[in-house]
Amino acid sequence: MYKNFDLEGRNFKIKGYEYLCENPNHVVVLIHGIGEHAGRYERMAEFFNKEGIALISMDLRGHGKSGGVRGHAAPRTEILGDIDALISYAKRLYPDIPLILYGHSMGGNITLDYRARGCKNHIPAAYIISAPWIRLVKPVSKGLFQVVKLMSKLAPSLTTSSECEEKDLGNLDFVRPYKQDPLVHPKISMLCAYEGFTIGQSLEEGTNFENVTAKSAFEKPCLLMQGSEDKICSPVGARNFAKLNKNSENPNFTYVELDGYYHEIHNGAPEITGEKAILEAVGFIKNI
Repeated sequence: MYKNFDLEGRNFKIKGYEYLCENPNHVVVLIHGIGEHAGRYERMAEFFNKEGIALISMDLRGHGKSGGVRGHAAPRTEILGDIDALISYAKRLYPDIPLILYGHSMGGNITLDYRARGCKNHIPAAYIISAPWIRLVKPVSKGLFQVVKLMSKLAPSLTTSSECEEKDLGNLDFVRPYKQDPLVHPKISMLCAYEGFTIGQSLEEGTNFENVTAKSAFEKPCLLMQGSEDKICSPVGARNFAKLNKNSENPNFTYVELDGYYHEIHNGAPEITGEKAILEAVGFIKNI
């Protein structure tokens, strides 16, 4: 179970989620993906809580119970500022235990971006990235990209479809309710899409190092998990990012590719429950 709270110190209505856990030994701050909301991680929170891991999250702008045009999780600088505030909230609640920043899908794109240039990127003791938006399975043509780029300037909050099939996400026993969930939507704004594309490309190319404090963040333990059968975010992008990051200069970077797993790796695949992915994260956290 969780309780909601309003994230303070922001110029926007941001709804937070606190999954209750007594006497935790770690706290995870989780950033969700496009079109969904933080309430969809209750199953993961139950696994975490049994291991003494608290979970704090929020609905991104334009998502769930937060304000804004549906799908308009932008501009990115404001999203990174929201994460600053969420980390501060988590540290006030749990000042003496390690904090891990966890991002899934678009949230993985955002979390990797935060790792590179977030103002408080030195605070997380570790990072977990799940099926990140680095490269999409369905490539975006140069023509479409130019249209999105132009519209991101002319009409940044204009939305287009980001709809995906439930069956492409994972085990339907855990994915659902999805289409019927009133807090889920199939939209993404032009600016959100443009920033996601360009930041994903910079992550794959290794050109997203902008914050002077980033070096310390890159030295922190980082677990990147990817499903081999992801139909949304390409495993190729995750593999390329892993190659850039897993080297002798960064022994704390771990890449795990889960055979047969779909996009929501915490929800597995048609014949997979996803527990292996969740327990992989638990094991990583417990070692921090």
